[in-house]
Amino acid sequence: MKERENLLVLSVDRDNDFGKKAGVQGPVIGRKNCIRAGVKLLLADPTDSDSNSAFGAVRKFDEVKKEANAEVAILTGVGKTGFESDRKVAEQLDAVLEQFSATGIVLVTDGAEDDQVVPILQGRAPVVSKETIVVSQANEVEGAYFTIKNALNDPDFARTFILVPGVVVLLWGILAVMGLEKLFFQSMLLVIGTYLVLKGTGMETGIVNVVRTVTGSLSLQRVSLPIYIMTIILFFIGIISAYQEMNNIANPLGTRVSVAVGQALLYLMLVAIFFAAGKSVDAVQLKKAYYIRKYFLSGAAAIILWFILDSARQVIAAEPYADLSWLASRAFIGFLAGYLAYKASKALDLRKKITKLLIGLPVYSKDGKWLGVVEEIGKENIEYRNRKGGRASKLRKGEFMLSEGKIVLV
Repeated sequence: MKERENLLVLSVDRDNDFGKKAGVQGPVIGRKNCIRAGVKLLLADPTDSDSNSAFGAVRKFDEVKKEANAEVAILTGVGKTGFESDRKVAEQLDAVLEQFSATGIVLVTDGAEDDQVVPILQGRAPVVSKETIVVSQANEVEGAYFTIKNALNDPDFARTFILVPGVVVLLWGILAVMGLEKLFFQSMLLVIGTYLVLKGTGMETGIVNVVRTVTGSLSLQRVSLPIYIMTIILFFIGIISAYQEMNNIANPLGTRVSVAVGQALLYLMLVAIFFAAGKSVDAVQLKKAYYIRKYFLSGAAAIILWFILDSARQVIAAEPYADLSWLASRAFIGFLAGYLAYKASKALDLRKKITKLLIGLPVYSKDGKWLGVVEEIGKENIEYRNRKGGRASKLRKGEFMLSEGKIVLV
């Protein structure tokens, strides 16, 4: 007979409306307690959708318990979303899992904001199902409301019909302040033309992903904040430097283009290095040190790519010392440097190492069951407390492997 699953139904209030409005502190565990919490929030603020999410979780719990062993809980963050809120949610989830040994999680949310906790949940147990509670409006406005809302939430629609006009209006305002309104038409054509080229070639998605990664990494709670600020500053310095070189009328056009491209390549390389450094610091702070090797290789690749592309630029610019044999030798040096960087990066591979960076990571069995969290690090072993029996268990080197932020028994 197949063993019944242990499924935990969760409603997550990442911005802590339950605490701020109704005085309910998480975690809230159990069907009756969740209903009481939902009623308190509903009375405090009938318009808050988190109460609907709580009742949706209770309904899902009633559905799930017919097929599996189930429990329902509400997790709350802090007054603002971000690192502190996610850490609070993770602590409350660990407290719930100490009382209910879940083999899977069913997530019920009221929108994309709370969906961001999915990686936190998956670090403890697999998310086997997710349901979004959408509050219906009056019949006469419901269709139009959701059509507009879904259109505005669509990234492609927003970038095309909101971002581009917004940039054009902003550009007009800047030129008006500077007294350069005559340049507005040319600037507008430049902005729209650039966007159409990026959109048509598919480069727009890559640029948007990079910008989203950088802006998503900016947080006052992260040690890496000064590094990311420096990354943004270097990016704009590179643009200004290349622009100044292009407008240096003392040099011929070919020289200006060559020097401007050289400045752009140099600053892009520095931006990539600082960004990789910031991500490495985040990896240590957020218990994701297994990414450090990847970021190290990314930084090394940025340097090598700059080295080869700048060499090609000098050949195209017909510098006296630069010819094809010189370029080939530089390319070989770049290949050799890449090989040495790859070899050196193995020292950063934490998959089977004993290090304090493992403290706090979840421990899983071979079949994917969550066993506990690493609490102590010894010279030749790691120690975690078994959440079922409460006793400490040790794993020696070779008995476990680090995989995507989880300790997996081998």
